[in-house]
Amino acid sequence: MNKIVLIAVMASLFASCSSGSKVVKFPRKRDDIYANNHLKTFFNTNKSPNIVLRVPNSDDRATSNTNASPINNVLYNAIEKEFLKQGFSVRDRGLFNEIINKSASTEYSKIKELTNTDLILEVVNIDAKVVYSTNKITVVKKKKSTEKVGNADYKKYGASAEFRLILVNTNEIAGTYKYNYQPCPDGCEITSFKFSGKRNTKTVELRESVSVNELEVFMETCTRDLIKSFGL
Repeated sequence: MNKIVLIAVMASLFASCSSGSKVVKFPRKRDDIYANNHLKTFFNTNKSPNIVLRVPNSDDRATSNTNASPINNVLYNAIEKEFLKQGFSVRDRGLFNEIINKSASTEYSKIKELTNTDLILEVVNIDAKVVYSTNKITVVKKKKSTEKVGNADYKKYGASAEFRLILVNTNEIAGTYKYNYQPCPDGCEITSFKFSGKRNTKTVELRESVSVNELEVFMETCTRDLIKSFGL
């Protein structure tokens, strides 16, 4: 009996080694970054500017953040913390909104005087359900990898974040930034996919969107990349 079990285990190991591990690597989406010469000139003379974060659909006040979801607050706080780490003076976004709402003027030059703010970083959109798709499988065997066409269209959710940077003094959109989060950049194990349908017509079911923890790390990373693009 023991010999039979041993033979079965050895056969299983041999089959596993001979077939190699199978992963799915999704094509990477390039980040889209643009900054004009006025922004570059600004940073040549301003190494630690005052900045405020403006977020979509927000009615934040100095005493309340009730309209922002707990998840969004985690992400927005992650962005602000990265700017603080890099020596920026980060203005309170609730107080900033309160001052603007009380002001009779919406001119950006007046906003600078009222709030002592040089830059506004607008969060245009954070999308945690960007679909990545491929029909290719990478077989890794003895430290060598071979790509082949699989028998399904493999899908997973990634994410993206879009920002817009405004020079307050000139009321000018000086930079636009879009960063992409690729699911499992080192490859997703085949076993991480959930299939439905028959063998020859099976499809991959998309599971939940990118987790909050992953999004928080993504926000930290793309904020560092954004600051790095300033050339400070």
